[in-house]
Amino acid sequence: MSQADESAQQVKGQALKDGLAREFPSLTARGLNPNAAAAVALKIYYRKVKPAVDLKQLQEISAEARHSQQWQSALTVVQDLFCSPETLAVSFMPPCAAAEMSRPLNRALVEQVFTSLSAVQGDVLTAMHSLVHYALVAWPADDDEPPDQHYQALLLRAISIVLLNPWIDDDQTGRRLLVKLMALVGSWAPPLRLQLVSECAQWSSDEMQRLIIAVEQHLTITYFENNNSIDAATHQAVKFLAIISEANDQSKAVSYSNFYLDILNSEDFDVKRDYVNWKRPGLLTDSDFSFCQYPFVYDPATKSDILAFENTGEMQEQFHHAIFDSFFRGGACPYLVLRVRRSPYLVNDTLLQIQNASANNTLKRPLKVQFIGEQGVDEGGVQKEFFQLLMRDMFDPDYGMFKLDEDTRMYWFRASKIDMSMEFELVGTMIGLAIYNSHLLEFCFPMLTYRKLMGHKPTLQDLNGVHPTIFHSLHKLLTQDGAAQLGLVFQVEQEADFGEGLETVDLEAEGANTPVTDNNKQRYVDLYVHHLLETSIQRQFDAFQRGFKRLCGGPALKLFRPEELEKLICGGQNLDFIALEQHTRYDDGFTAHSQAVQWFWKVVHGLQPEQQKQLLFFVTGSDRVPIKGLASLTPPFTISRAGPHSDRLPTAHTCFNHLLLPDYQDLQSLQKLLLLSIQNSEGFGLM
Repeated sequence: MSQADESAQQVKGQALKDGLAREFPSLTARGLNPNAAAAVALKIYYRKVKPAVDLKQLQEISAEARHSQQWQSALTVVQDLFCSPETLAVSFMPPCAAAEMSRPLNRALVEQVFTSLSAVQGDVLTAMHSLVHYALVAWPADDDEPPDQHYQALLLRAISIVLLNPWIDDDQTGRRLLVKLMALVGSWAPPLRLQLVSECAQWSSDEMQRLIIAVEQHLTITYFENNNSIDAATHQAVKFLAIISEANDQSKAVSYSNFYLDILNSEDFDVKRDYVNWKRPGLLTDSDFSFCQYPFVYDPATKSDILAFENTGEMQEQFHHAIFDSFFRGGACPYLVLRVRRSPYLVNDTLLQIQNASANNTLKRPLKVQFIGEQGVDEGGVQKEFFQLLMRDMFDPDYGMFKLDEDTRMYWFRASKIDMSMEFELVGTMIGLAIYNSHLLEFCFPMLTYRKLMGHKPTLQDLNGVHPTIFHSLHKLLTQDGAAQLGLVFQVEQEADFGEGLETVDLEAEGANTPVTDNNKQRYVDLYVHHLLETSIQRQFDAFQRGFKRLCGGPALKLFRPEELEKLICGGQNLDFIALEQHTRYDDGFTAHSQAVQWFWKVVHGLQPEQQKQLLFFVTGSDRVPIKGLASLTPPFTISRAGPHSDRLPTAHTCFNHLLLPDYQDLQSLQKLLLLSIQNSEGFGLM
């Protein structure tokens, strides 16, 4: 190498050092660690990226542009800001004395900057689209080495900023940007996607909702543009929505119901086809994609349809198997028939027959119930009453299985040394049998019961729904100092078996000799919660869960959230009698315009909620609202004319959801006799 070349090389080397020295301190001051700062400084020196933009100056330039309507200078800075992920990310990391890359994104600053640029939102969207496109093209293929962690951290911050723009759900340009974003995020490895989940979990409800709306609008448009078919873009969008759903599960920013997709929960969507494609991929289509892989998009009503497909298939298989056995062996009944006596024999009769059916593998046959000595033919109404009376007996506190909390009015498992595993297993089995045969049940479990059935571990917050008084005491213990002054030790007292008073339980070895202090109070609370919600009722809950999963252990049940499982078992609370009126049928001379019918609905809509529940029980055999609402009663609610005006009470065929209403000639008679009839409706017989 000549002396001239060496000299030139030295000049270049010095220039590089000077360039790095100029950018490096400002980058570390913004929170980049030395390695990341050096990498970005090098890119700035070689003009692959631009230096950080002064956001305060940008907002000042934008304010001047709004006044003068001359936006060229502002747009130049916008182009610089969105020229690369590194520039965008670093610009939103203002210098700070305690610099650290992990500090949260200043979302208020993001909002301020976007607000200042609202007059040129189209240009900003185009610039962001170019940034995301650049990042997507530069992202390595699956088999290539991924970018270094420093770049990934900056890219994550830049994409978070772009996702927070207020125009993500705006017109075609916003949608084009969203498509690019979903493609980029879809190419990321799981660890980086999980970091995006954590980032989105910090968002406000408005920020979360805006992105949900944008993705759901895109999905709807794409679905219809593709003639109601599923393509790769749809799959990509649903995968992206899954990231937002997971973030929302952490933050609870919006209701989980906001993720239900209307196009998938309508009658026009072939949910059975989607279910088949989930259970047997490739049978109906070339793709193995199914929305069942992303259950958050389905509402409880659609999930109940999916569960019905699964149950119906198993039920038909059992039915046909029984017919086959009967044909060749004789004597086999294709139904699960329970012949029972009313209380006080109901629980014991049911337990013996369920044990026998379980041993003979006949639980999954279609159910029929007969009360011994009664004429009721079971077309559904007898089953309804059977489940109501059985649950009422088994949840009676005197029976010793469950305790009723006076504050919450919820039942919880009674801690006891008495082995009632068979009884708890029966309760679980009967709940599963009710689901299996599409019946609603009347009892009140705290949400923790459904969370445990779905595999969730109890937390301190769950205790609030079971023992609110203890929850508030433990919460106060954690939030205040001076635990040692309370004189607590790692022991608890609990109610013993009948007539035995209280008993003391150690939460850990030598618990009586371990005082609770501010240093160990978290461990004390964790052990206390674990004892109350798991250890003390382990045998009881295990038996209950074993019985439940005997009939409801299939894949379809895993689609439900705990809150949705509660609705599936116990029904909803929305007493929408307007919807019921709109879907009511009339017979034997009545129409929607008959005077008695119009008076009937006037009375119904004026009833108190508790009276409306009594009416619902009177005409259907249950006061619970089906998961699809009152409009979905099966069979449809029907009102028939039961002769001319008289002093006869209205009557009902609960198995057919059929009200027999005399043609009363005045409103007062109808109201008086209807209220009288709904106050006493237990007992089933033919009329």
